[in-house]
Amino acid sequence: MAEKRLGIFLFYDKDGVADRYIEYMLKDIRPCLDRLIVIANGKADENAVKMFESIADKVVIRENKGFDIGAWQQGITEICGREELAKYDSLTLFNDSFFGPFYPFADIYKEMESRSKDYWGLSVHGEANGSGLCPYGYRPRYIQTYFMVFEKDLLHSEDFFSFWEKLPEFKSYNELAEKFVAVMTMHFSDLGYEWDVLCDTSDLEGERSKNFDQHTFNIYEMVANRRFPIIKRRSFHTDRAVYLQYSNGSELFRALEYIEKNYDYDISLIFEHLLRLYEPETLKNSLCLDYVLPDIGSTELKKGESAVIAHLVYDDMFERYGHYLKNIPAETDIIITTNTPEKEARLKELYGDIASVRLVTNRGRDMSALLVGCRDILMKYEFLCFVHDKKSSQKEFASVGAEFDRLNWENMLHSEGYIRNIIGLFKAHSYLGMLSPFGVDHGSYFYSSVDYWTVCYDVSCALAQRIGIKAPAKDKQPLAIGTCFWCRASAMRALFENDFTYEDFPAEPADGDGTFSHAVERLLPYAAANKGCVTGWVYNTEYARTELTNLRYMTDSTAKALSKYSTVSFANFRSYISSLGKLSGSSATQLSMGERAKKAKKKNELRLKLRNMTPEFALKIYRRIKYR
Repeated sequence: MAEKRLGIFLFYDKDGVADRYIEYMLKDIRPCLDRLIVIANGKADENAVKMFESIADKVVIRENKGFDIGAWQQGITEICGREELAKYDSLTLFNDSFFGPFYPFADIYKEMESRSKDYWGLSVHGEANGSGLCPYGYRPRYIQTYFMVFEKDLLHSEDFFSFWEKLPEFKSYNELAEKFVAVMTMHFSDLGYEWDVLCDTSDLEGERSKNFDQHTFNIYEMVANRRFPIIKRRSFHTDRAVYLQYSNGSELFRALEYIEKNYDYDISLIFEHLLRLYEPETLKNSLCLDYVLPDIGSTELKKGESAVIAHLVYDDMFERYGHYLKNIPAETDIIITTNTPEKEARLKELYGDIASVRLVTNRGRDMSALLVGCRDILMKYEFLCFVHDKKSSQKEFASVGAEFDRLNWENMLHSEGYIRNIIGLFKAHSYLGMLSPFGVDHGSYFYSSVDYWTVCYDVSCALAQRIGIKAPAKDKQPLAIGTCFWCRASAMRALFENDFTYEDFPAEPADGDGTFSHAVERLLPYAAANKGCVTGWVYNTEYARTELTNLRYMTDSTAKALSKYSTVSFANFRSYISSLGKLSGSSATQLSMGERAKKAKKKNELRLKLRNMTPEFALKIYRRIKYR
């Protein structure tokens, strides 16, 4: 006779939104349960309640107290009670803290019931030292509590009900972890009940000080080699410095790629949820969304599915970009925009055989050329590239701006095979919305590696509100700078379908920072995030080689410069970063990185102004700023 099963599901979201991954999870487990109760801590919006009611037998919204344990306690002792529990052969307690399952829960129940244990879960944590709150004096091995099943003998016992009835209200996560999570498994084991987990990792455990969350920091091993059916949400937003304590940080993206190749699970469910709550930079770092692509590529393209839009206005540079434009596959349309009839005629003469040329209004430069001058065609394509010419004559040396220009074009249109590989990435990964060149850090652009927002944050937030997307977080980098990118057009719908006009953009001359154009540039990844799509960086092999050298040099030089401070720890990267906050000394060393970068930028701008001063006056000013 089949078991009669009861399930109690805990939902919590600060906004009360139940994303589609939850609906998928509940629909998969529902055939395994004879009754399902959903308890929402805090709130659930109208759509969430409607979805829950369509799947569950009962939906309860309660005050957000006691975490998931408080909700389960109420479900067991008040909503159900002894008599109701006695009607079922098993009880499943689970929450919304994971994505999946990657294969059916029905298979999991079948496997675990064949083992005939009194209670079980999906994963285990090895013994750990704990923080001192656990009554055992340490944290014993325990079933991780995001998914627990209690079978008949334990479920119907007084031991089970009294345990839940006597639980206190936990006020902090640490108290919860030490007094419930680390206690429950041992508590019932001491009473003679037997337990097990689907994916045992006892062979990976060591002494207490060396055990960690296998389901977070060893996730590829779990998914690929131990048939672990879920991925915890925390895996995607845990700080990379923490990951680097355990490995080189490749675990998560390798696990995700394994899931894509081996399971029929819609990965977009994961990104739809994560990008509602977290910044594009968070996902870019957690998934190592840095793509190094070769020159040889064979991705088949369809005529009219992709286009490259190039905005060219510097007529002395027109011929410089010719080889890039000729790299573009024949199946990809090319549209060139420019700002005077004379330039239009010249560009038609040069590239009329491979491209169409559009005359656009000379206001808003490259951004208005794209969003206003080409608005009628943007959504006709599945994949789009946008590039533009760049001089950056305000930089300290002409070569600094010129290299930024080359960086953009080389990493967007390096060769025909490279371009085919870029489009191939979009075709292979439905969650990929945008690829841009990596952050620029040579010359005085080094300042941008500290603060991409510069003075653009407020205007970016205002634009985000206007187009109906989430406002960015100021402490996160916006990923895109330079306004050259490849994208999935549907991911940019918030920008591409907006009713922008030329009047939205600053009138010429528009040399200042913090304009509407700068806001659009920085919001590109956020527009993609609004559609559940991530943003990555793309490199050709030459630039990957250069950037790896530069970044390693900068990292090693910085560490060497800081090694003279006794308070700086080099035990691992996490302790290194943490110890930097303990540095003290002159007022200069106490400045934040952002403050120091802004001060350096101001000095650089003042030095540039010296070029237009008389030698005597310039010397006077230089002496004044040198010792600030």
